[in-house]
Amino acid sequence: MYVLLTKRLARSLWRTKIRLVAVLLIIMVGVFSGIAFGHYAHTASTMYDEIYADTEDGINLPDIWVENPGAVWNGNQADSWCEHISTQWPESELVLNECEARLILDGMLLIEEDEEESKLIPAIWHGIDEGYIDRVWMPEDDCCSGRLAVADDEIVLDAHIADEMEIAIGDTISIGAGQGIMDYTIVGIGFHSNHLYFATPGSILPAEAGTFATGYLSSTGLERLANLSSGSANRLLIDLVGSPDYDLLSTDEVEGVELAELIISIRSSIESVDSTAIVYDRSGVSSVEFLRADAEGAMKSYPVITGMLVIVAGITIFLSLQRLIQSQAKEIAVLRTLGIPRLAIMPGYIIAPIGIGLIGSLFGVILGLTLGAPGMQAMYEDLIGIPVINGSVPYSSIAQIILITMTIVMFSGIRPAWQAANLDPLVVFRGHNEVRLASRAIQKLTARLPTTVGLTIRSSTRKPIRLAFTFFAVGLSMLILGSMLFMMESMEQMMVKGIEDNQNWDSQAFIFPGTEEGVIDWAESTGADFELYLLYPANPEGDSRQLMTIGLDEFATSGNDAMQILNLAEGNHPTAGESTKQVLIDNGIAHFLGWGVGDVQTISFGSQDVEIKIVGITEGEISRTVYFHRSDLAEIVGFEATSVLLKIPEGVSSEGLGEVSVGIVQKQDLLNTFTDLMEKQQGFFVAIQFLGIIVAFVVLFNTLIMNLSERDSELATLRVLGAPISRLSRMMLGEHFAIGLIGGVLGTICS
Repeated sequence: MYVLLTKRLARSLWRTKIRLVAVLLIIMVGVFSGIAFGHYAHTASTMYDEIYADTEDGINLPDIWVENPGAVWNGNQADSWCEHISTQWPESELVLNECEARLILDGMLLIEEDEEESKLIPAIWHGIDEGYIDRVWMPEDDCCSGRLAVADDEIVLDAHIADEMEIAIGDTISIGAGQGIMDYTIVGIGFHSNHLYFATPGSILPAEAGTFATGYLSSTGLERLANLSSGSANRLLIDLVGSPDYDLLSTDEVEGVELAELIISIRSSIESVDSTAIVYDRSGVSSVEFLRADAEGAMKSYPVITGMLVIVAGITIFLSLQRLIQSQAKEIAVLRTLGIPRLAIMPGYIIAPIGIGLIGSLFGVILGLTLGAPGMQAMYEDLIGIPVINGSVPYSSIAQIILITMTIVMFSGIRPAWQAANLDPLVVFRGHNEVRLASRAIQKLTARLPTTVGLTIRSSTRKPIRLAFTFFAVGLSMLILGSMLFMMESMEQMMVKGIEDNQNWDSQAFIFPGTEEGVIDWAESTGADFELYLLYPANPEGDSRQLMTIGLDEFATSGNDAMQILNLAEGNHPTAGESTKQVLIDNGIAHFLGWGVGDVQTISFGSQDVEIKIVGITEGEISRTVYFHRSDLAEIVGFEATSVLLKIPEGVSSEGLGEVSVGIVQKQDLLNTFTDLMEKQQGFFVAIQFLGIIVAFVVLFNTLIMNLSERDSELATLRVLGAPISRLSRMMLGEHFAIGLIGGVLGTICS
């Protein structure tokens, strides 16, 4: 009996092929998107874990960095640092494994654009004698080859720049680090942890081809380039046994309590040796933090997108089965009259959604594995610029997506199955189940409306549950679409406004502390406007997470008076020379740290604690930022500038600027970088928008088909009474448009 009833239900479903295909399509899209976005999330998470792991294949990312931002230690000082930290190690469950000194310097790469012209692009050079910590990563892939630099005229070039500029092993390049230009031979191509996400310092935008470079020399090679003594260093890399938790920038909680306490202890122990050194964990390395945030965001977002699509599929199945039960009410009533028990009727209406879900999931898995996952992997490689080593889709992820889908689909059939099993034959044969009148309130409301409009509203509201579910389903699909549209718009506004409208400079020349006079002389000789710019890392007192302090000479919210325009959301501009330094903070600091206008807080520059008074809050920054008057910040850190902002007159060449700086960033290059980033991500955004449009279309189409099928007698009566087809068409389309509009508005509000 169960088999016969199930076959009868299957034949009934097959007669409604269009609605059946619509439901299958939504399920297929949900599973497909889950596999595609899930593969991106798992790829980002797996790559983060495997690359930074303390293994032979990983690079062994340090757990703690000690940095000297304004100077370089000589060899004896660097060695004594590690010894001092080891002997002063506090009582802690975290055990010191290794301490290595490292030299990292800003510099430039000379590119010959043609026989007569050359271009200097900013660069960062690492002096690495391959040790145990923070190794150069050379995966077994076509992107990377060669060996590490050993001689003092050899270099390993980052694969990002080598691929973009078509530079190969054996080529000779000209580089500098403030002490002239020298030639180095490329002996290898690889990656480094600080530059896996290849962006210029202080930017979240990946660097455009030919605007930024990094390379990895031997220690003696970088010392030779910068004319420094043997063993010079400005970083200490500290590796602990195991991989301790650390404090995340994206939360209010302190995840790595033990590591934070250890960092505070190390910072305190070095106060007597060097007050300018800063100590931080991996959250202070922008490339590492970006990849972590990317993996975290992807892991959080893909279940939400998949869940919304599958919920829409469940709603569609629920409504379709309800309509099917209504159309089969008399058949079910006859079966009940013949003595068929309720429990014999229910299984078919539960099995039907399961069968639909399995078929839709099968097609979704096939498309996800053949198109979705490879496409998202290619997008990851194109966006981040590193090869995916293990690109297989985990079976556990596929099983999880199918399980979630089948659970939602199965539950969507329980209510219709219960309704089918509990139909009262007497009510059905009397026709009472087919009589649905609009409420009296709706009748009064529509009494004075035009006949067609009133009839449309009354017909739509006869089944409020179906109408509400339809609004909800359309709203979810529009939420997916609207979220992507708002994200694209907000990104464009933030970047374009932040760079094009709020930056009045053309070039930013980076310098070593104390060498700004050369750039100032160049600017005065060429008639260029200039402003000194000071950037220095700090951290809140008792908090290991970094923030950036910026020193500006001029503060403005509009116009051309200042090189950098700030968006002041609250408060006033700071006043220079106060006993308690007045500052502006960005709204990220205000949110995560709970600071506000009028508060007096303490931030640490190395071991030096400074009280600040918050007089305003800015918006639009992409990192935690504190703005000082440059004179106030210079008094704290001991030097005047780290770069010079320049507004160069038309027709004036920047030739000669590279000789008095260690790197130059062009404003136009930043704008080009954003355009390139948006083009790379365009496919991702369009794909999600397309999913939202497809789902909304299928839901509305399915609703229209159900409305037409259950109103056939009503429409036929209207035709007999003389209603023209055109008016009936407008009535149905108007109802359809209203449902879509209301659902779209709900989705927009939630976006």
